[in-house]
Amino acid sequence: MYSKQYISSVTAATFILVGCATQKVEYRTRPTWHSSMGGDLPNQSVQADGTIVKFTSAKKPTSDAFDQYLATIKLVEKDEVTGKTTLRAVLPTHVFTQALTCLRDRDWELLFEQVTSESSKAYYESLDDELATFTTFFEENRQDLAKTLQRMLRGSNSGDVKLVKEKDKSMYYFSERVRVDYVFNKVTLIQEGQFLKLHSIE
Repeated sequence: MYSKQYISSVTAATFILVGCATQKVEYRTRPTWHSSMGGDLPNQSVQADGTIVKFTSAKKPTSDAFDQYLATIKLVEKDEVTGKTTLRAVLPTHVFTQALTCLRDRDWELLFEQVTSESSKAYYESLDDELATFTTFFEENRQDLAKTLQRMLRGSNSGDVKLVKEKDKSMYYFSERVRVDYVFNKVTLIQEGQFLKLHSIE
């Protein structure tokens, strides 16, 4: 099982001279769904190469009704008594972000229980190896999987991330131009009720 709506961000880059050094500043529009993730969102961040990224909120929501619906959904909810975390994904970007967080934290239990589709979970549970196959796959391929998910999360205005829908599945895959740079080239999400789940990465 494991062997896209993606977001297209609007980015403007500015180069500022600071003394004798050149400083790069990028201005990006933050998608409206970010606010539904909860927590305080920084207005800017600094990337590894020193680039300063400054965020502004989207000015024109695609749908006021949809934004209102998103505001009613708790994408991350933790039970204060049991400590159990429940993840919900309405948009593909939610699934990609949740999967990336689990990869970062090596939280394979949360990835399996809350992000993975029911049909994929049933497959791994049928192997009767206490999910060793599942955890080994994600542990051994952690960096390559993260690279693929990060690229799909960024989206593309040039058509490098393509989408094919088939019934309740949404399949995101790279174009021939960029697929050679990635070990994993296809991510399939599946609709389960009102929420999306990760079905497969190939």
